[in-house]
Amino acid sequence: MVDQVRRTSVWRYFDIWLVAAVLLLTGYGILMISSAVTGAPLQAGLPADQVQWAIIGVVLMLVVATIDYRVFTSSHWYIYAGLLLTLVLVLVAGALGNDTRRWIAIPGIDIRIQPSEFGRIFLPVMFGQFLAGRRDRISRFSNTITSLIYVGVPIALIFLQPDLGMSILYISVWFVMIWLAGLPLSHFAILAVLGIGTLAAVFPFLADYQQERITTFVNPEDADEDDIFNIEQAQISIGSGGWWGKGYLNGTQSQLGFLRVQHTDFIFSVVTEEMGLLFGSLVVVLLIGFILWRILRVAWLTPDLAGKYICVGIATVIFFQTAVNIGMNVRLVPVTGLTLPFVSYGGSSLTTLFIGIGLVQSVLMRHRKQEFG
Repeated sequence: MVDQVRRTSVWRYFDIWLVAAVLLLTGYGILMISSAVTGAPLQAGLPADQVQWAIIGVVLMLVVATIDYRVFTSSHWYIYAGLLLTLVLVLVAGALGNDTRRWIAIPGIDIRIQPSEFGRIFLPVMFGQFLAGRRDRISRFSNTITSLIYVGVPIALIFLQPDLGMSILYISVWFVMIWLAGLPLSHFAILAVLGIGTLAAVFPFLADYQQERITTFVNPEDADEDDIFNIEQAQISIGSGGWWGKGYLNGTQSQLGFLRVQHTDFIFSVVTEEMGLLFGSLVVVLLIGFILWRILRVAWLTPDLAGKYICVGIATVIFFQTAVNIGMNVRLVPVTGLTLPFVSYGGSSLTTLFIGIGLVQSVLMRHRKQEFG
């Protein structure tokens, strides 16, 4: 009887190694957030908040893993409509912060939710089912245009917040997923030309701070000192960390207040300065690499197209955010505001990433038919 229950239980495929890596990276991030906000009394409660969000994230991950992912894919139009509704609500009545409207404040409690963060995790679910249902039309250019409209509507709403980094993230997820679905190369060539033209047309409509970030990256010599200050401090932090780092709580740029937003956008600089290349940067990169490998392993194992697309989409989110965040810390890409997955501070960011891991687990747990006998 016990053997039969074990054979028929989907939990026998639960990837404990993936969860262990995620929890280890999250715990490492909490320690670095605690160091980053040392000496800032107004931010003293952030590490405890991150612990609470991590606990909520673990619960959500287990709940989502319990639910058959096909329940989500079969409801993809409802999820899509819900995303659009919340994004419109953000623009109409969202909470204002740093001249942007990206959050919905929950009345009565001091909690703000960022719908675009949830959308980036459920986009692979929605678009994955969209592609799976149209696999016989993937070679038609009309289908490519339809897919662009499908993802273009939420991207436009996010762009208006304004949130350029998240908009580019959504485009990246679309690109990788539709490439995996088999989009013809000729379509990519046409879209590349259209994309360059769109970028040129959109630039004048970017917010002032977004234009400054791009021009600062392209031509730092002519940039205002205030615009380039934090980028330089990040470089100093990383460069001074060396192989071994200055020691936990001993980073000069972060502890003395030279490095700004050090607990979110520039947490990687704090990690490298204090823990060095070997025990800081390398640990973070290897853990994220391991997480990506376990997710892509699920994509390879599952025979279901929608499940495969979901895993690849979530892996794209984690990889793209990691690459962009580290890139802007080392001055390889413009500052976008994208956080380092599982390491940077942020409730919506952390909990939604755990939801993404739950979706991957749900796909893995159901990649084979249950055995009865």
